[in-house]
Amino acid sequence: MSTLKSDPVAILLAAGESTRMGKDKLLAMLGKKRVIEHALRGYRKATRVQDIILVVRPGATELYEPLRTPQLHIVENPDPSAGMITSIRAGLDCTWAAERNFLIAPADVPFVPPEIIDQIVTTFVTRDCKIVIPTYQGLGGHPGLFAKELSRDFHLRGDTNGAREILFRHQKDTVRLNVPEPDICFDIDRPEDLEHALDPGARWARVEELVEQKKKPRLR
Repeated sequence: MSTLKSDPVAILLAAGESTRMGKDKLLAMLGKKRVIEHALRGYRKATRVQDIILVVRPGATELYEPLRTPQLHIVENPDPSAGMITSIRAGLDCTWAAERNFLIAPADVPFVPPEIIDQIVTTFVTRDCKIVIPTYQGLGGHPGLFAKELSRDFHLRGDTNGAREILFRHQKDTVRLNVPEPDICFDIDRPEDLEHALDPGARWARVEELVEQKKKPRLR
């Protein structure tokens, strides 16, 4: 975990209802660890992350309390039903995020390698940009990295289309970083995702399907 004050905090969004899973997917077992533990691993091992803020649903702090460390801070989103943007705002309102560049990712993307996270941060500090979005074969992935001055944008905008509104406003200041890592695009939404998540070939095949779908022309 980095000690450089210039490095970002990571905001992991864990306040969803897991409706497609039918249970709290982040606390589901994936091998010998829970999904959320797999997700946290990459950020904990990254050398260029300052702190981690885990945003959970109301009343869920106790469930995630065993994960807390001096670098992992747990905060509750009082109204996650209003959309993911409210979880981002809850994270940004934390003391640990004040005047810090920030990474944002859903907590159900469990296998982002620490090396990729560090590459995103390095790209951000060496390029003249406000946003870095990692991509795999043109498919946007996680985490995205945002300049600290964009915190205000997340508070003022996003009620309709979430983070897409901020990304649209700052297209000219965005670097899309192509990386050879399909796991930046693999999330766990359905029971079958959980069943196959520990098989790299199976989860990468799902990402390749998404890539092919993106290439197909849209019907007008």
